[in-house]
Amino acid sequence: MPMTQDDIRRHYETQWQPPEDPADLASRLTYSSPVEDAVAYPIYERLIADHGLRVDGGRVLDVGCGCGRWIRFLLDRHVPRELVGIDFTASSVQLLEQWARTEETPDACDLSFATADITDPNLPDLGRFDLINVGNVLFHIPEPEKFAAALVNLARLLTPEGRVVTTEYLPRRTVRTDWMMVRDRYAFESACNAAGLRITDIRASCFFANDPMGLDGPDQAVRGHFHRVRSNMRAFIAAMDDAPSRAFAVTLLADIDRAALAFCQERIAPIDLPSQKLVVLARA
Repeated sequence: MPMTQDDIRRHYETQWQPPEDPADLASRLTYSSPVEDAVAYPIYERLIADHGLRVDGGRVLDVGCGCGRWIRFLLDRHVPRELVGIDFTASSVQLLEQWARTEETPDACDLSFATADITDPNLPDLGRFDLINVGNVLFHIPEPEKFAAALVNLARLLTPEGRVVTTEYLPRRTVRTDWMMVRDRYAFESACNAAGLRITDIRASCFFANDPMGLDGPDQAVRGHFHRVRSNMRAFIAAMDDAPSRAFAVTLLADIDRAALAFCQERIAPIDLPSQKLVVLARA
């Protein structure tokens, strides 16, 4: 039976328990594919620059901060005046608070974490943010009323010139999996509009390094080819038994992903690519 949001919460409460031995902390913070990061991060950086988003010196919110993937991305490249990470699992917040105690963060950045559920109609007022990052969150909210409440909260938390950047797939038909409710592009846009948000940009990112949920249809068809490529990519990296070889493998696979993405971008609209997309939302 497909998972509810509460099922997903219970899973991650276990997944993100802080380790008893601090030496094991790094293993808890590994979540995304290194190939995916190598492809997606520069695209996100270009998006920030193109939209003139106030990240340096601004207030930034990371919704669903999880194991801190996007927190680290933001801190590695920017110095927000305030960076807040929220997650609906208390163990995620505890894990990241433990991590933050071991890291040197810029003195100019006020970094904090809190347990909060973006789907809560009574979400506390966190103030207004110049950028709200929502990485791999919204399609893990299967319940329609909770999804609608999340969008309303995102609109409420934005400054007038602020932007939400969310990772979506936007297929032509809604796809329901055990873990995800991947809403079709028409349902997603309609729900955003109802919450007072509008789509201002779509940037396709990882072509092979992420699940091809942008393709509708059965796994035995086109999606099956993409799944096999993803599986072989992971096996290829895992087969490398030293750091230089792994680094070479990641660079090679990222270059292949970028080449395929660039070729298709000359011919196909970003929304129609099979990849995950960075979707920019503004207040209507």
